[in-house]
Amino acid sequence: MRRLATLFSIVMIGILSIWYANAHDQEEYYGQTQMSPIQLQALDKVMAEDLSYTTSMFIDQLKNQLIRWSENDLSNKELYEKFHEELINHDHFEAFALVNDRKFEFMAGEMDESDLQKLVHSFQEIKSSDPYTKSGNEYMLMSCSTEEGKEVVGEIDLSFVKKYVRDLAHVADANGNLFIGGDDVDVDFEGEGIRPGGAVESVPELGWKIVVHSDEKAEPEPDFVDHEVVLSFAEGVNGEQWIKHSPLVLVKNGGPYYVVRDETRPTEQLVYELSMLEEIETVEPNYFYTKQQREPFVRRNGEFPNDEFFEPYQWNLTQIFAEIGWDITSGSEDVPIAILDSGVDPEHEDLKNRILFGYNAFKDDDEFYDEHGHGTHVAGITAAMTNNDIGIAGVSWFNPILPVKVLNEDAEGTAFEVASGIRWATDHGAKVINMSLGDTFNSRIMHDAIRYAYKNDVVLIAAAGNDNVETPMYPAAYDEVIAVSAVDDQRHKAIFSNYGNHIDVTAPGEHIPSTFLDNSYVMMSGTSMAAPHVAGLAGLIRSIHPELTNDEVAEIIRSTANDIGPEGFDPYYGFGEINVVRALHSLPNN
Repeated sequence: MRRLATLFSIVMIGILSIWYANAHDQEEYYGQTQMSPIQLQALDKVMAEDLSYTTSMFIDQLKNQLIRWSENDLSNKELYEKFHEELINHDHFEAFALVNDRKFEFMAGEMDESDLQKLVHSFQEIKSSDPYTKSGNEYMLMSCSTEEGKEVVGEIDLSFVKKYVRDLAHVADANGNLFIGGDDVDVDFEGEGIRPGGAVESVPELGWKIVVHSDEKAEPEPDFVDHEVVLSFAEGVNGEQWIKHSPLVLVKNGGPYYVVRDETRPTEQLVYELSMLEEIETVEPNYFYTKQQREPFVRRNGEFPNDEFFEPYQWNLTQIFAEIGWDITSGSEDVPIAILDSGVDPEHEDLKNRILFGYNAFKDDDEFYDEHGHGTHVAGITAAMTNNDIGIAGVSWFNPILPVKVLNEDAEGTAFEVASGIRWATDHGAKVINMSLGDTFNSRIMHDAIRYAYKNDVVLIAAAGNDNVETPMYPAAYDEVIAVSAVDDQRHKAIFSNYGNHIDVTAPGEHIPSTFLDNSYVMMSGTSMAAPHVAGLAGLIRSIHPELTNDEVAEIIRSTANDIGPEGFDPYYGFGEINVVRALHSLPNN
């Protein structure tokens, strides 16, 4: 059964990593990973907290934008035209008004003074309306006060909230009315007993309640593509010609690997029969892979980054001492970091100037747009634009991003795409590769690609997985890869994080804020979020000393980690939690 390693999707989608098992040991594996009701409830709580924090971040982002617009002199033609263009193109605002003594002083969009009566809820400096429907979409009004004592009001399109929550949870407004969730949802929003085993969190700014309840009876997902295999040929064999004269259908050809299909034979039969042929060097099922997602000020050269979500939300960077490390280096444009994931949003305000170019392993072209959001979130943790007044700070400020799309709109891919993506990133200059994806099956073609990257001196990092089991997951469990588990803000093992003797280090992975689709920012939890912290650190190390080998970089990361948990190496935290400043200080001349 695949289990999404991002808790972002653990609730209803039910695919958290791509676990592929042989038929003879599948039953044993399922028995090992069955979670207890208590574990499921704990995971529900983490997920509900992520959704609650994300909604609060969304409100913060909107409030800050309203204040920025209110500070413009809109009587100035040039400033007005700039504002008007921003409003029209904004992903979340439909209308804007500046109010003085309950009268419109300025208004853009479709809003009436009578609409101000809808602002019936108040929390600290924020007022809001109940959600309402217009033209088939949900909206609400929100207002806050300016320093001059005026009120600034915005009409907000709630499509982002619906898109992010999707079928993962149910949301009720301040009156207890369900407005996000299925029509046949059986949820009691009164009292504390919100569906046995589930979890409820509130959004205090709006008075909303968010309820998450895992589907304990979700059907197992297939581990590989039926009727398909991935194969490579022995030296001297022309693969395309061999396939052409066989009953197989060529699906994809990438590097030394071929994906072939035969509708008349199941995968297991194909693997067995083809493995007996001397022309075939390697053959295996085309396994599925999936994502692994489940306060103090910071300064650089005496100054704090001015990113709007840094101070209130990015505890994770302070916990790994990034703020002191940035005084040594904040990265280099000469050290690209590849993000093998669902792609990256190339238009995101906090990422677009970090992206060099990218690759789509499904289509063998450069269309790397993220249709899911997971890859955009991972990329932001690693190297979001920093000190630019908006959004978040990245572990690295300047290392370029190479987006490699190996997961589709459901954050699923196969061993073929992952292997092709690893080879492409290696051939196109990646110095670090982050893989927030994986499964328990040891794919030979993926390991072959890992070895190719390793021999070409790439630092390889992967998420450990989110099933709270010791079962190794690949690619994290390969010797060539730095395997990363996850901790919370108390440096305790995250409830979902996998463990085992293959773990190298740990990093923050619970309630991590980062970039998302449509210029948004969300919280996600999972070892998917822990791994890119390590990728960012590897990028910083190579930014100072690019001549260091991948083995030397990995050893620096391990040897400078803070030993937490049992003394010395242990299966929960490996060598400890990464420490950016210790790692950078350990380098020559630092």
